[in-house]
Amino acid sequence: MNIAGRVLSLSILPLLLVLAFEESFAGFERRCAGTRSLGTAGALSSFGEDAWSFYANPAHAANISEAGLFYVPSTLGLQEVKSTGISYRDNLFGVDFSGALQSFGYEIYRETVISANVSIPLFDFLFVGSNVNLNHLFIKDYGTDLAASLDVGSRIFLSDRFSVGLSMTNLNSASMTQSDDMLPQSLAGGIAYLSDALNLGIDYFKELGFPSAVRVAAEYSPARFITVRTGTASGSGSFNAGLSLRLAPFTVEYGAMFHQVLGVTHSFGVSVKFARTGESEFESIQRYRESLRRR
Repeated sequence: MNIAGRVLSLSILPLLLVLAFEESFAGFERRCAGTRSLGTAGALSSFGEDAWSFYANPAHAANISEAGLFYVPSTLGLQEVKSTGISYRDNLFGVDFSGALQSFGYEIYRETVISANVSIPLFDFLFVGSNVNLNHLFIKDYGTDLAASLDVGSRIFLSDRFSVGLSMTNLNSASMTQSDDMLPQSLAGGIAYLSDALNLGIDYFKELGFPSAVRVAAEYSPARFITVRTGTASGSGSFNAGLSLRLAPFTVEYGAMFHQVLGVTHSFGVSVKFARTGESEFESIQRYRESLRRR
């Protein structure tokens, strides 16, 4: 190998370490888009209504107007590998829509994803949605690549307190145009218990080519302005936790993944609501579903 090749190999070593980790942030996984997702180990297919929730499940069950931002200063202890994103969610004429821009990597290797989401209620208990993602890859001295992918999801309320969710990513089997490397395809389904004080969720997650996993998460709000959360995924060797502080109209969040070998990954987030700033997530869902019943 020539000197240039050795330099390139050393420069992408941090990335190779991240890619080797089963719960990697890379490869256009989007498993931890948003600080809440990291704090709950991504077990959000059947609960969660914020500006980032459409990545876990494209179907929305609340009418909210919110913008969010998250930042991961290092990944699995590697200072070079960072992640950040900005998102916006709103509702217009009964159609819920979201958009987001995410970036992962560093100066040698970078993934950028632009996403647009649309979700509609079919009934007061059934919601469906879809994401269109533009996935851009940059590798220094190798060039760029591009692919568009489609995600779909649904959410069904069995009662006011229980909901089930199902989501699928890369439904169109999109591949990078030059390398023909297919983007990740995954299926997630789960059930959740919902209330003002407590959310409990359990998900089954399967990515094509990898072992399946069971993810569990819990969120507890001892007061309206604070939420503590935790989660884990089978086979990951990691434990997740987080904290959310609501100072209307702002919410400040922290999430972390503690890995047995690779250390801690921190995520910081902030969001702002533009309407009904004092309303809890559970109250937003109940109000929206009640408005659908009156139609």
